[in-house]
Parts: sequence; structure tokens; C-alpha cells
Amino acid sequence: MAKEYKKVIIAIIVLVLIIGAGVFIYYQNTKLTPEQKELFSLPEGVELTQEQKMEYDAARTALEENPNDALALIIIAQIKYQVQDLDGAIKAYSGALEIQPTNTSILNNLGDIYRQKRDYEKSAGMYRKIIETNPKWINAYRELVDIYYYYISDKYPEMEELLLTGIEKNKEFGGEAPVDFYSMLAVFYDRTENVAKAIEYFEKVLELTPENDSAKIRLEELKQL
Repeated sequence: MAKEYKKVIIAIIVLVLIIGAGVFIYYQNTKLTPEQKELFSLPEGVELTQEQKMEYDAARTALEENPNDALALIIIAQIKYQVQDLDGAIKAYSGALEIQPTNTSILNNLGDIYRQKRDYEKSAGMYRKIIETNPKWINAYRELVDIYYYYISDKYPEMEELLLTGIEKNKEFGGEAPVDFYSMLAVFYDRTENVAKAIEYFEKVLELTPENDSAKIRLEELKQL
């Protein structure tokens, strides 16, 4: 009889703990602001891996204690991106960007997500911001060249000044800028039919990377025009 009694007591304790945990979770959820609830929510049917869940819960706890924890917002954004909640990732990254407005990684990730969503103006805006705050970040120029050439063609001419300025910024401490800048300018002048400038910059590309066969071929073609 004593054993049966102990089992009943244990069962009651377990039940109380389960109910208590449920009440605690409910309380935690109900005390969240509408903005926090939206931030922490995930699309219906999404299941996180154990590692993702641990990181997500830790980030959520950190944000409940300090809403200005940029790293926690970035972790939330990364996990939302991993489960293809792009709108949720944008919201989390945007919150982090308010705290760290010149963070190149945040700007780059937002640029990538906006491009995936075909919001090319906003995507370009992120890459322009990178160029303003971190002019040596070559990938921002590459992405912007692509977006302007294929999707916002009326802004493509702006790339000339951006690339020339990028070269000067990268030469501030002596030496040459990375060859990528000269290559992008060579292609820019080629596309805009400025043959003399295209030849000048393809020659510069070959001066820095003489093994570049595609530049050699295009340079010879331009010289025949």
C-alpha cells in the first residue's frame, strides 16, 4: 500500500510541475509586447533543430532582458533566414541595424534578402550604405553593379563615380586598389561603349593580372574597333 501511495504522490508532483511549467510559459508569452511576439514567432509548421532551438531560446531570453542586444537579434534573424522566414529575418536584422547602423554584415545580409525578394531598390540601398561606410568591401560594388545593370538600369551610370572613388579610397595607404575595381570599370566602359576608357582599364587589369585570358581577348577585340 505504501508503494502505491508513493507512486500517487510522485504522479501528483509531476503533474504539478507540468502545470507550473505551462503557467510559466503562458505568463512569459502573455507579458511579451506585440512587437516581441511577432519577432519571436515562426511560420506555422516550422520545426527547429535542437541546436537552432537552443540558440533561439537563448537569444529570446537575452532580448527579454535587453531589447537592444544586437547579437541576439542577429541570431534570431539568422535562424529565421535558415527556415526561409525572410520577412521575419528582415524584421530582426532591421532591429539590429537600428542599434548598429554601420554593421557591414547586417547590411550585406539585408541586401541579399531584399534581392531574393526582388525588392531591388532596398537591396541596392543596403549595398550603397556599405560603400559609404566601408568602401573597401568589394562585394558591395559587385552586387550593386549587377543590380543596377540588370534591374535598375537608369542608375547604372552612377557606378562610374562609385568605382573611381572606391579605387581612390583603396589607394589611400599606398599601392594599387584590388584588381576587381579596374575590372568592373573596364566592363562598365565596355557596356557604355566608351571604347578608349574600356581599353585603358582592360590594360590596367592585364598589368595587374597578366594571366587573365578573357581580358586579353576582349582588349584585342576593342582595339580592332
